[in-house]
Amino acid sequence: MSTLLAAKLELGTEKPALGEPVRVHLTITNNSDEEIEVANPEVGVPPPGLDWKASNQAYRIAVLLSFGLMKLALNDSDGRPVKSKGLMPWVTPSMGKRVLQPQEGFTLDFDLNELFSLDSAGPYRLQVRYGDEAVHAEAGLDIEIRKQS
Repeated sequence: MSTLLAAKLELGTEKPALGEPVRVHLTITNNSDEEIEVANPEVGVPPPGLDWKASNQAYRIAVLLSFGLMKLALNDSDGRPVKSKGLMPWVTPSMGKRVLQPQEGFTLDFDLNELFSLDSAGPYRLQVRYGDEAVHAEAGLDIEIRKQS
């Protein structure tokens, strides 16, 4: 099934630097003239007993990754994958669907430093896929990480 679900990646940090947050905004939009059912990104917050050390945004991304509803790949300037920090939520929340009306969308915000081991300055390429096999969208973003001032 082909849809007009669109993904857009934007950098939310003006001058990304090593050791500092590198904020990214992923916006998913229904660009069609019909409603589309997509994976619901609202997975709640970490349960109190989980002892989750990262942010609630990183928890959301980790849950979506664990269900295969989101894929993130970060490559360095040589095309080598950057090591993931492997955040695992170790819980199974209820994963539902959400209906997006025509031109409606939502945004997922996250910090690349919580998800990947960024240990050198230089250019990076982020690739994201959101959704399931029936309805998904992909986007890419080039990011320049500078040395800390």
